[in-house]
Amino acid sequence: MKKFVHAPLSLGMAFSLLFGLSGLPSHGYAAGNDLLLNPEIISGSTDRTDSGAAALNLGDNLIANPGFEDNLASWTNWGNTSSVTSPAFAGAKAARIASGEGGAGQIIPGIPSGTTYVLSGHGSVSAGTDTAIVGVDCLDANNNVLAKNTLRFNQTLYEFKSTAFTTVPGTAKLQVYIYKNADSGANAFLDDLSLKARSGVQAINKDVKAMWVWQETTSVLEDSAERSTLFQFAQDKGVNVLLLAINKTHLTTYNSQLKQFISQAHAKGIRVEAVSGEIDWGLTDKHSVGLERITDVITFNGSAASNEKFDGVHQDIEVYRNKTLWNDNKALVMEQALAYIDKAKALMSGTGMTYAQDIPRWYDGPEYTVTYNSVDKGFYKHLIDRLDWVGLMDYTDRYSDGQWQAVRDAQSEIDYAAQVGKKITVGLETIDPVTAGGDSVTFYEEGLDDLDRALAAIKAHYDGHAGFGGVAVHSYGKQKGNAYYSLPVKAVNHY
Repeated sequence: MKKFVHAPLSLGMAFSLLFGLSGLPSHGYAAGNDLLLNPEIISGSTDRTDSGAAALNLGDNLIANPGFEDNLASWTNWGNTSSVTSPAFAGAKAARIASGEGGAGQIIPGIPSGTTYVLSGHGSVSAGTDTAIVGVDCLDANNNVLAKNTLRFNQTLYEFKSTAFTTVPGTAKLQVYIYKNADSGANAFLDDLSLKARSGVQAINKDVKAMWVWQETTSVLEDSAERSTLFQFAQDKGVNVLLLAINKTHLTTYNSQLKQFISQAHAKGIRVEAVSGEIDWGLTDKHSVGLERITDVITFNGSAASNEKFDGVHQDIEVYRNKTLWNDNKALVMEQALAYIDKAKALMSGTGMTYAQDIPRWYDGPEYTVTYNSVDKGFYKHLIDRLDWVGLMDYTDRYSDGQWQAVRDAQSEIDYAAQVGKKITVGLETIDPVTAGGDSVTFYEEGLDDLDRALAAIKAHYDGHAGFGGVAVHSYGKQKGNAYYSLPVKAVNHY
């Protein structure tokens, strides 16, 4: 049985020892004695000890009371920290670090070296001049700091961030902490923290934050600086699934660069799926074209090491955009689109990859019912039945009656996915209104504040729902400067 040991430590001593001269934790390996943790601070964090070696199961959240629902139980208060009911991201409570320097920590024993963990959480501040921090230190048996990893939050709305790290040689414990320095005297809020040992890359579940990458594929394969920029942006935004647009040239001419890209993404805990698609691939006479692209990915994976393989095939086949045929005979188009998925799934059987497609939010309308293989049901239900997971293009920026429309519009798809054991990842749009097809479908004008507010609302509403597979943002858009990468914090606010 684990026991919890609490011992007092002065706030000034704790932070002067923890953060050294810099005032903030560093990234990566400790460099210099100013980053070594004095053993006294260990007595100032809740230390979970066992009569024997700790048994840590892969996938378990190692942080005790990660959402502060039990106030600060299992945490040692270093000062100025309390639990509050508002603003909370998930559940009823969150941690608040009030004006001035403060924080709290806990120690996790029995940690092996050479193991990869993912630290994640939600944070915000009451003024953008301050920074809220969630950190984890690798400690040796004598409580010396060997390495540090941090997440930093400086937005006034809750953001989700995550980072993967590998425990360095000599690691015996991890110290998890929340912290805010004095700065301008604002409050910091932290909630829904997680520290999990990682086995493989990100699975499709409620912790997913996916991002489509379209025009930038060639540049991130050719240019290491562009690649680093993408990975850093993904880490800053908490993105753990990259939906990477690929063509035959990427799979052949850039074969070695693509393998290196996937390997580097996997080392960061990021899932990578091969994205392709044209609107007519779902039509019978073009099935072979889409299936050929899947075959190309299967061939690529066949020559790749285990850490260099795509994790899935993700196709964007919006058959409703074949407007003449769609308007003339929707049922026929839907039947052909479903037949394509059956062929794709058969082709991918035994590859170890998932197969997903993107669907619009309005496929659940009663007018989109179709009989396929003698089964009469909504088109969206047929699709969810067949796909391993679904990217829901829930593209609306509307807000009314105290709720984002995107939350409401995802309900039927997520409910049905739960019934059949599937997952729906809810995507929002950020590209410019002209490209997107109108200002009501994109957060380009509203900016990051409203986008983050809507993403947080979706996650909070569907947290714990069996059919919920996280959120997604369309799209990276660095090359054209018209999407997520270039989004201002706040533009025209429609909230």
